[in-house]
Amino acid sequence: MDRVFKLTVAAAVPILTLGCGSVPGGSPVAPSEQPTVYASLEPSPSRSLAATSASTHGQQLSAVIGTGSGIVNVTPDAAVDGSFSAQIEVNIHDAPSNTTFYVQRAPEIGRDLGSDGNCQRAAGLPPWGPPTPNFVTFVVAGSPVVLETSAGGAGSVHIDFAAPSITDETRFDVMFRLVDNMVSPSNELRTGCFTVTVK
Repeated sequence: MDRVFKLTVAAAVPILTLGCGSVPGGSPVAPSEQPTVYASLEPSPSRSLAATSASTHGQQLSAVIGTGSGIVNVTPDAAVDGSFSAQIEVNIHDAPSNTTFYVQRAPEIGRDLGSDGNCQRAAGLPPWGPPTPNFVTFVVAGSPVVLETSAGGAGSVHIDFAAPSITDETRFDVMFRLVDNMVSPSNELRTGCFTVTVK
């Protein structure tokens, strides 16, 4: 089922982008119970839109618990106010049927190693760790953003994301994941780590 969400996050908001590759380590990180979003800024050199799109499109989702696979595409927009804005598409297939997945990300903004190509936050490694949650759930109008699968185990969701606190030229690493339960998932899909550049 397709759902469209208009997500505008004021104040501190993490971002998202997808990454390809395998999940670091082999074991999943326990999900966070808090859907709170955190973010800050880390300026860096600019990259072309073509390079940005190439690195944030086609990020593979793979099951680390349960079944399913898919793709995440993140397309940064040019926001009028010079802040971060992106269109995010998440598609999965071969997942459990009629299941609700929470869409989460682990953005690394405002701390050291924020764009080194390694997702320390997703693994709970320094400079990240408690009390900051490893992953944060996208929230719209007070409700978590979810993807619901069909009887055939496929589903998709579109997120129109804006984060006014993240400025142009900011670069950050991020990992996406989908979980069927935010506390104790029996099905979890993840992208690899990838770097997003704010347009």
